[in-house]
Amino acid sequence: MQPKIMIKSLWYRLSGWRFSQHQQLLHTARQRTLAATAIACVAFFAISARLVDVMVIRVPACNVGCCQKECQFRQNIVDRNGVILATQLITASVYANPKVIINAKEAADKLVKIFPHLKRDVLLQKLQSNQGFVWIERHATPKLQEAVHSLGIPGIYLQQDQKRAYPHGSLACHVIGRCDIDGHGVSGIEQSFDTELRTKEEDLKLSLDIRVQHAVHNELVSSVEKFHAVGANAIVMNVKTGEIIAMVSLPDYDSNRPMQNLECGFNRNTLGVYEQGSTFKILNVAIALETGAATLNSSFDATNPVHIGRFKITDFRVPSRSLSLVEALVFSSNIAAIKIAQKFGPQVQKHFMKQFGILNPPSLEIPEKSNSLLPRDWNETAMMSVAFGYAIAVTPLHTLSAMSGIINNGYRPTPTLKFVSNEDRQERINSFLKDPCVSSKTSKIIRKIMRMIVSDGTARRANVKGYQVFAKTGTAYQSGRKGGYGSAADRRRRTSFIGGFPANDPQYVMIVMLDDPKPVEGTYGFATAGWNVTPTAGQIIERIAPLLGVKACLKEEESSKADGMILTSLDSNEDGDH
Repeated sequence: MQPKIMIKSLWYRLSGWRFSQHQQLLHTARQRTLAATAIACVAFFAISARLVDVMVIRVPACNVGCCQKECQFRQNIVDRNGVILATQLITASVYANPKVIINAKEAADKLVKIFPHLKRDVLLQKLQSNQGFVWIERHATPKLQEAVHSLGIPGIYLQQDQKRAYPHGSLACHVIGRCDIDGHGVSGIEQSFDTELRTKEEDLKLSLDIRVQHAVHNELVSSVEKFHAVGANAIVMNVKTGEIIAMVSLPDYDSNRPMQNLECGFNRNTLGVYEQGSTFKILNVAIALETGAATLNSSFDATNPVHIGRFKITDFRVPSRSLSLVEALVFSSNIAAIKIAQKFGPQVQKHFMKQFGILNPPSLEIPEKSNSLLPRDWNETAMMSVAFGYAIAVTPLHTLSAMSGIINNGYRPTPTLKFVSNEDRQERINSFLKDPCVSSKTSKIIRKIMRMIVSDGTARRANVKGYQVFAKTGTAYQSGRKGGYGSAADRRRRTSFIGGFPANDPQYVMIVMLDDPKPVEGTYGFATAGWNVTPTAGQIIERIAPLLGVKACLKEEESSKADGMILTSLDSNEDGDH
């Protein structure tokens, strides 16, 4: 082989080998590039997924107070006309992930400038913790949200939140109740229907009428101020269905703000137990009539005081003579009340108190309720005291419920705060007809006597024209911390008015109470029920009766006579009950 050919052959072989090596290197480089790209993509997507998981999906929750269940939308509470009483607002809250924060001290300094009410040391401790979630500020305003967002601090975030709002403030606070910062119902309807408000898809409708509630609240506030009372309370109820139309207790609180004073959260209507005084004489007379222990023609000597142990029971501005059954109630004689009770005895009295619901726990859809305080031994002595409203302490709701049965032909409705629809109305009314506490005859007589008390007696300042108001007033002395009722100079009173309208066919009943009202100009030194709580009740009736659709009948029936019962002049007891 010629040298030229050999050299050429070697060159071709060397070139082929170099080309093969070059192709192999390119292939290897290409594979490595693809592998690096794939690894980079996987890393990118992994980091992105983690960021989404931390910042969007995995919002820290349950263990710090805002679990998924708690963040569910809470339904509105509305009154009987659909007016919103409690609703849910969408807000935003500020939280931190301390594990992400780079400079906790710097973050704390900046946050304290936005939220000056926060303590820097406490905040710094949170931001330096090992937790993955800590609250900074709940329900921040939009302006504060913008300020936090503008800081741009890694690890400080905004989270959508919900806040309970009460458009009417304190107007129905003791009924509606309130929620804690995490949306849990902690009192009132909010607590009783907590699960329902979270799970149902419709608003919770109450029996309240916010218009009536406002009128009652307004009049009570005015009376507390006028008579320098410690507090006041009132309930308005539909006597047919038991629906509570209004329930007010003073002092109260704004449900939208933290409660400054625990006393403001005390519902006097359902938690307070009080000796009711003379309003209990309605029950006393009803028992006497129902058992036949007394009739309208019966008379009771009210000339001399009655002694119960070391106590002497007297009357206040009551004629010192023999009184008929009607006069005993209208004049509100303690002496006559005791002698009426002696006609039927302690066991009969206790039996009827149970029939009236006095001995049973109150029935209502809120948790704030108290049982009655009863005599340890229901003997002759206890019976005499109970006859005129002492030695037994009950809630105003107990008293109103008992009186409702007596004046509603014996059918005692179960009080409710839930709206009763037209479809359910008759069924509910029928459920009360099974076991009447008194006969319709007794009920009619009691209504007539109570109407006379308003037209001619101690409750005349509540005699609103056209509405045939019927009532009984009462003034009870309050026992002191050391027992007893104090001296005449420093005695504290609780005055009450219980009644309804109209007398010929009762539709609504109410109880109004003032805690320790004082004599003022125009009451001539008196602080009894006829001078303070009675005109208050009259003003309430005048305002709410038209709202409730009760038509005034200006053609009043003659109220000074009832089934042949004629009263003597009542002027001597004009100053009020005791």
